[in-house]
Amino acid sequence: MKTEICAQDIMTPQVLMAYEGWSIKRLSEFFMKNKISGAPVIASDHSLVGVVTFSDIVLFESKSVQEKSKLLEEVYAEFVGQQYDEDIMRQMASKADESCTVNQVMTPEVVQVDAKANLQEVAYIMLQHGIRRIFVSKLGLIAGVISTSNILKAIAK
Repeated sequence: MKTEICAQDIMTPQVLMAYEGWSIKRLSEFFMKNKISGAPVIASDHSLVGVVTFSDIVLFESKSVQEKSKLLEEVYAEFVGQQYDEDIMRQMASKADESCTVNQVMTPEVVQVDAKANLQEVAYIMLQHGIRRIFVSKLGLIAGVISTSNILKAIAK
């Protein structure tokens, strides 16, 4: 008798997390070092606040100097409590990846499935949301991650 494949059967149990306060530069280094292209984002209290991908970094890097300056203004107004003149902001925008944070580029919605969800349900949700990875939860906590390659491996078996 053939049993149905569920999320916990095909997930990768080791899930690396990114912190919302990391710089974009640190996030890039984290992705490259671990050979991953996305991660859930946690706050300093370890609560889940979003998801960030390599695509978010690419979108950030493709922003104009004015757009990066606006993001920097948010950082400095909120955390430093100061406003800087336009020339200083333009200079800082050239190194925005060191000052802007993961929180500014992440997606605050995290798509998850229960560990018992079947393979068809997992694939449907990923297609519906246009995502390449989905997080698997058990008792409300992230227990793993399923990427498109996990699904392809399961189908190939």
